[in-house]
Amino acid sequence: MLRSSLAAAGFVLFLALICRSVSADVVVLANRTPNAIPVEVKAAFGVPQRVTIAAGDSVPMFVDGGATVAFAARDGIKRYNVDANSAHYFGQRSDGQVDLQQIGLGEDKSTAKGRTLPGTAPAAPLATIPVKIFVDEEEPARQQHWERRLRERVAAASEVLKKHAGVELKVVAVGTWDSDDRITDFFESLGEFERDVKPFPGRLAIGFTSQYQVVQGRTHMAGTRGALSGHILVREWSRHMSEPERLELLVHELGHFLGASHSPEQSSVMRPVLGDRQAVRKGFQVRFDPVNTLVMSMVGEELRRRRANKLVDMTTGTKMRLRQIYQSLSPTLPDDPAANHFVQSVSVAAVQPLMLGTKQVVATIASAAQTNLSLPAAGEAPEGVPTRRTGDELTEYYIRQAAGIARFLPEDIATQSFLLGLGIALDDSTVLRNHPKFGNFVKMVEPESERSLRLVALGQPTMLGRRDLAQHFVVSAYLAAAGGSQLAVTSGLMKEMADANGGSGFSFIDMAANRAGIVFAASLLNKRVALRKVGDDFTVAAYMPNVDGFKEGLTATQLLTDFGPQNDDRFQQELKRIDQRLLQLPSYRNAISASPQ
Repeated sequence: MLRSSLAAAGFVLFLALICRSVSADVVVLANRTPNAIPVEVKAAFGVPQRVTIAAGDSVPMFVDGGATVAFAARDGIKRYNVDANSAHYFGQRSDGQVDLQQIGLGEDKSTAKGRTLPGTAPAAPLATIPVKIFVDEEEPARQQHWERRLRERVAAASEVLKKHAGVELKVVAVGTWDSDDRITDFFESLGEFERDVKPFPGRLAIGFTSQYQVVQGRTHMAGTRGALSGHILVREWSRHMSEPERLELLVHELGHFLGASHSPEQSSVMRPVLGDRQAVRKGFQVRFDPVNTLVMSMVGEELRRRRANKLVDMTTGTKMRLRQIYQSLSPTLPDDPAANHFVQSVSVAAVQPLMLGTKQVVATIASAAQTNLSLPAAGEAPEGVPTRRTGDELTEYYIRQAAGIARFLPEDIATQSFLLGLGIALDDSTVLRNHPKFGNFVKMVEPESERSLRLVALGQPTMLGRRDLAQHFVVSAYLAAAGGSQLAVTSGLMKEMADANGGSGFSFIDMAANRAGIVFAASLLNKRVALRKVGDDFTVAAYMPNVDGFKEGLTATQLLTDFGPQNDDRFQQELKRIDQRLLQLPSYRNAISASPQ
C-alpha cells in the first residue's frame, strides 16, 4: 500500500521540504446528534478555530493545509486528521458515544491532499455576488412594497449562504420586464428571461414572475441553468405559498447557482421536492446538507480567492473534486437528473481546457522536431550554419520550446498542460497511452496518426546521454501532474520491481530519473520553479542529478542480497543518496531557501 511504503513516505517528506506550499481546503462538519458539540479545528497553517455546532447544522471550516478535528467524548478528547475538501458528521454509536464519521465522496490520493489557491483562508473576505432583482408586469404590488419584500428575502437568503458557503448577496439594482402571457412552459419562460434581461450592474439577475400560479404537485417553481449561471427565475404569486416557503425556494435555486445538487436528505433545502410545508413548522431553519455545503464552499473559495466567474475558470483541482462528489451523489437519487447534469457540466469544464492546452504543448514539440530534423547533421554543414540537435541538447531544446508556449496558456492550466504535454511528446513508449486511468486522455490529446508523424521526426532526446532516463523523467513528471506525487513514486517503484523479475533489472539510476521528474513537476506546480525560467534556461544538469555509482540491472535475487526489501536500511539509504544529490542541484537549493518556515 502507498501509505505503508517507506520509500514513498520518505520521498513525500523530501518533496514537502523542497516544494512547500499552502493548499486551500474546506472541511465540513455536520451535527446529527440532539446536542450542540464544541469543536476545535487545527490547520497545518494558522491558528486553531473553535466553533460550537448546533444540532442539525452543517458548518464549513476554511483552512490552509491539512487539519485535525478535536472534540470531547465520554472517554476523553478525540482527535482525527481529516482529508482536504471532505465532509464529516457527528453521530451516536451503538454504545451511545458521539464519534466523527467521514462521508465517502469518491476522494482519492490526488484530491485528498487539497487544492492550491492564492491568498490565505482567514484573510480572504466573503465572496460578494452583486444581484439585480426583477419583477414582471404581472406583479400586483406597488414597487415600494415588492422591492422591500424581495430585498428582505434576498437578505435572508444571503445569511443562509454566508453560513454555509462564505458567500453573500448584495442587491445593487432593481428592474422590471414584460413576460409573454402566451408562454405556459416554465423553461420557455426562463429562456425568455435570459434573452430579455441583463444582470448588469449585477452578476446575477433574479426574476420573480407573477404570470401564473404555482400548481400543486411536483412542478418547476423556480430554475436556473446551472452553476454560476447569470439568471434565476422564480414563480412568485400563489395564494397557497407562505413567505418561509418562498425563501426556501429562492435558497434552493441559489444553491444550484453555487453548484449544489439535489440531496436525498429530507431536512436539506436541496431535497428534490419543496412545497411540502416543512418551512411553516415552528422552529424551522433553512439548512443545507453537509455534502452540498462542501460543494458550495469549494465554489465560494474560487469566487473569493480567485474571482472565478464560470465553471471553466475554476482550478483543475476544484473541478476534479467536484466531479468526484457529483458522481458519488448520482446513485443516491437514481431517478433525478440533477447530479448527472452537474457531472457532465464539470467534466467538460475540467477536461476540455486542459486537453486543449496539452494538445498545444504536444503540437509545439512536434513542430520543433520537424524544424530540428530539417537542419543538416553535424559535420555536414558549412561553418557557422546551425546543425541538428541531438542527445541532451535536443531534450533541452524541446523542454524550452514547450515551456515557452505553455507560458501563454491560461494560468490555471499552463503548468499542468506543460507537464502532461512533455510526458506525451517526449515518450515513444506506450506506457501512458495504455495507462488504465490516463490512457483515454492521452489518446484524445494525440490520436495515433499524429503520434506516428511526431515519432518520425522526434529523434533521440536524452538525459545524461541516455534515452531511457529522459523517458523516465518525463513520464514520472506526467504521473505527478495527473495523479499526484505519491502515485508517481509508487508507479516508478513498481516498474523497477517488475524489471527485477525477468525484465531489464532493477535500476537505481532509473529511480533517480523518476524522482527527478517528480520533483521537477512538484516544483513547477507549487510555483517554486517558474515556467519562464524553464523556458529561458532549462538544462539537463540543472534538474537531473549525477548518477555515477548507482547500480542497475539487478535481478530480484541480487537486489535482495545487496539492498534487502524496500524497508531495509540499505535500500532506504540508496534512495536517500539519490535525494541528497537532488537537493544539491541549484534549482532546488534555491527553492528550499525560498520556502516559508
